[in-house]
Amino acid sequence: MKTATAAIAVLAVLALCIVPMQGVYGDFADITGEKNVIGVGDDADYQIIYTNHDYDDAETYPNLSMSIEYDAKLVDEDGDTVSNGVSPSSGDLDNGTAETLTVSAPDDAGRYRLVVEYTVDASYTVTDEEGNTTTENLDVPVRTEEFPIAVVEPVTLSVTLSNSSGEPLRGYGVYFYVDGQMMEDSYTVINLEGDGTTTISYEWITDAGNGSHEFRVEAADGGNMVDIVGLGESHTFYLGDNDYTWIIVLLVVVIVLLVLVMVWVYRKPVKNYGKPKSRR
Repeated sequence: MKTATAAIAVLAVLALCIVPMQGVYGDFADITGEKNVIGVGDDADYQIIYTNHDYDDAETYPNLSMSIEYDAKLVDEDGDTVSNGVSPSSGDLDNGTAETLTVSAPDDAGRYRLVVEYTVDASYTVTDEEGNTTTENLDVPVRTEEFPIAVVEPVTLSVTLSNSSGEPLRGYGVYFYVDGQMMEDSYTVINLEGDGTTTISYEWITDAGNGSHEFRVEAADGGNMVDIVGLGESHTFYLGDNDYTWIIVLLVVVIVLLVLVMVWVYRKPVKNYGKPKSRR
């Protein structure tokens, strides 16, 4: 029992020694962004970063020199590069410092990838006792990171609001809600005359699957201090084929078959066998 306890204690000590080293040494590259879905023709920003601590030991790698370069591109599903898809498409990075890239979505919807390749040129210089210097180049593997991006056609949601209070309404803020979730970028300010009407729209950027969805417009302050017709009303819409498409197709097929049967029956020739002969 004592032997097992001692072995566990030794393993715990080794774990404590190893884990911190994993957090200090090694190279790290990443691509981050708030959006992985953008509309056709829209721009979106992404941050790239490269960090390398493999050569932080000054005794082993004295007078370290390190330069980091990147090449970025936007590629489609076939692996072809989109022209002017990323800006800047290349440049230098400081170790551990993020850089912002702007992706310009093409006019064709589809699945794309932001691909960034990091190239590191590193070396260190050793000086001997006689003052002679020797430079050693380090072989740092090239790193490639990818970030998937869906480019979609925006879904236009519109609603008509009417002020039935008879009093003018100024600076009234509203939000669109889609499937129960408030769209943060949908904030709209409306101005309505007494008994006036206005139509507001929102471009919903989504790669949600086909099917039924709902949207509504709510007051930004969470309440409705005035009487606005259309506020809070739910509207159903469909992406792709709606739930009744297969029923409609089936009914059309049945109707066509019935028509063909009726035509065939109507045009079918009737055989005339004549009157039976009378017996003598």
